[in-house]
Amino acid sequence: MRRLSTLFLLLLSGPTLLWTNPAAAEETYMKAGNYIAAALGKKPEKPGILWITKDIKPIVTRILRRQRSPLRYRYYRRGNRTVWILNIIGKTLPITTGITIEGGRVIDVTVLTYRESHGSEIRFPAYSHQFINVGLTKKLFLSKPINGISGATLSSNAMKRIVRLALYLDSRVMKKNVAPKQEQPKK
Repeated sequence: MRRLSTLFLLLLSGPTLLWTNPAAAEETYMKAGNYIAAALGKKPEKPGILWITKDIKPIVTRILRRQRSPLRYRYYRRGNRTVWILNIIGKTLPITTGITIEGGRVIDVTVLTYRESHGSEIRFPAYSHQFINVGLTKKLFLSKPINGISGATLSSNAMKRIVRLALYLDSRVMKKNVAPKQEQPKK
């Protein structure tokens, strides 16, 4: 009888109680403009644009492990330092990350906005400081291993991919020695 009354109460409360998904709360830890200003000393007036051309697209696809990617990426540059504000899907929602690179090495990784219900531990310095002074190998992998976080595996893996992408895009910008103006796509 007790089981029946418990089942009856659950059914009365509606199906939402049985199959609820913890709501993903969007948390903004820092605004992109503030991150850029802190990383460069001041916010540049216009971002540079790196167009994803035919020669870049297969590499971006391989790094992100998905076929669709943006047509262009915006970056901010001052001398040898670039700042990238990039989004990547953790489990189902995007994670907005600020990545600062100087001389082909990461000098800062900061989670700006986290939208998932689990895995926000990637925003803490204990995790993000692992990326400092990391570069890319010739095979486009990170130059040192990054430890994941138990319970935040998808978010940890997403962060590794987005840092790899930022390092690769930075190498393209520095290789072409593009001024912070817009780079036009090749036709």
